[in-house]
Amino acid sequence: MTTLVAPNPCAIFPEQPIDVVRPQTAPMSRMTWRDFAWYRMDFQKNLMVINSILLFEGTVDMERLISTIEHRLPNYPRFTQKVGTRFGLPYWVEDQQFDIRKHIDLESFDHDVTREELQNYMATIARVPLDASRPLWHMHVIDRVQGGHAIVFRVHHSITDGLGMVHVLNHLTDDNDTQGKTPSKVGHPLIAKPTPPSVCSYVNKAMRWLKIGLHIGRLSVQPSDERTQLKAPMSGEKKLVWLPPMAMDQVRATSKRVGVTLNDLWVGAVSGALRRYLAERGEQVDNKALRAAVTFNLREKANAYQLGNEFGLVAVDLPTNHDDPNVRLSESSRRMTAVKRSQQPRATMVFLSIVAFFPAMLQRLALNIFTSKGSAVLTNIEGPSRARYLAGSRLSDLICWVPQSGKIGIGLSFISYAGQIQMALFVDTKLVDDPDRLMELTRDEFNVLDQATRLMAEQSGYQGEFANLKDICAAA
Repeated sequence: MTTLVAPNPCAIFPEQPIDVVRPQTAPMSRMTWRDFAWYRMDFQKNLMVINSILLFEGTVDMERLISTIEHRLPNYPRFTQKVGTRFGLPYWVEDQQFDIRKHIDLESFDHDVTREELQNYMATIARVPLDASRPLWHMHVIDRVQGGHAIVFRVHHSITDGLGMVHVLNHLTDDNDTQGKTPSKVGHPLIAKPTPPSVCSYVNKAMRWLKIGLHIGRLSVQPSDERTQLKAPMSGEKKLVWLPPMAMDQVRATSKRVGVTLNDLWVGAVSGALRRYLAERGEQVDNKALRAAVTFNLREKANAYQLGNEFGLVAVDLPTNHDDPNVRLSESSRRMTAVKRSQQPRATMVFLSIVAFFPAMLQRLALNIFTSKGSAVLTNIEGPSRARYLAGSRLSDLICWVPQSGKIGIGLSFISYAGQIQMALFVDTKLVDDPDRLMELTRDEFNVLDQATRLMAEQSGYQGEFANLKDICAAA
């Protein structure tokens, strides 16, 4: 869950199609223990499936769409393989009966699908497990959505993380509407070369593993999160909501003004939204600093074509107990910076590899203990920077929902695409009875932070951009 983007050398060099001979069948390969942990993380009330909607302009050409996907998606072996075992060990095994048409279906409507109908459709389909007897992905094409069409793309988290998903999206699509079924050679998964890991001394490696062990120990003794309605028992009823996108320039201007990252701003906005949402429902919020699991990418972007999961989940105390938006943003930035300098992200990634060795029941118990320590999952996804086209149709919007596991039933995602930012919320309705309101508050918090930082910068005498928020707070 992490930044989700593949390098985009297409911005400098035009795409050049290339014919790459793909093996008829991919060899059976060992599944990493970490990916196996994600594979076993499906709970009845929380499926470990990444749900996304790709909104396109114009009518859908199903034959061209299927032909394009058929020639591109299997370049990643994981999309033609299913999970099997050998001598008790998990493997990726080629599906000998693989048929692309079993993974893509068309939902036809005799009317334009409304936003509410699309949200209800997503709420229903998000509860349906993927067929474990086939490769763990599926596409639902909806033919009449907002004057165009939509693709609901569902991928099990055991296949890849967010960064890998964006690499797949870039490979499936083109930077113009004239390309045929042959993909660009840029980032092609069959010819890409991995970036080697950095060389560390034995002493540095030993120190890093010691710190990782200490972080795992701290996580195990960390108390459960504050008791609010966000930590009530889940019902299993889901809702997936989103709002119209925001302009990237507006959000970036706020972050530059006070020298924080977009992820810091995202954490600060969510903190304010959760505070206001709980306060509206009569909860005392001044003494409650909620905790969230924030995704943190650990992969070289050039290696995203390898798929799999290379990210950590870091436990961050959200500054929901602070009323001042500038203080919330300052604290969000300080805490996220501390996480970046620690080994906590790697510790949680190692933890997942360890629990995969456990029997399924023990893994579930360990995950329940781990997830009891937070109320929500937050992810920040960097999507394609330029408009993309699939089978001749322009991708107008990209929405992605982060799944949750164990005792967490709230997921907020923040994804960029072609100069805009889209926020989305995936919740258990027992925990959040008005998801649309929480989404509105989250969007409103970006405006609150923009106004608050602008006013504080003016009062402190700072001019221009790239000021330091800590210094501005002190001066004000």
